[in-house]
Amino acid sequence: MQDVAEIYQQEEIHLLGMIQVCETCRDIILNFVRQQKGKINGIVMEDLLISLFKVEMEQRENLLHMQLAKARLNSAT
Repeated sequence: MQDVAEIYQQEEIHLLGMIQVCETCRDIILNFVRQQKGKINGIVMEDLLISLFKVEMEQRENLLHMQLAKARLNSAT
């Protein structure tokens, strides 16, 4: 049972890292847009941010499933 808990913990850390990367990328893109002062295609940037947002939300959903699995495991012990 400890091995499963350890795997869940490692996966949770991995997912949190992926979410952090998404947040960092979003901030970088938004800062880039601010620096360009309207010189870039807003539609392209919006599409990029929406795609990144979808990836982040998918990882957040995976994290939620992982946290629920961990809670169930902890309640069974």
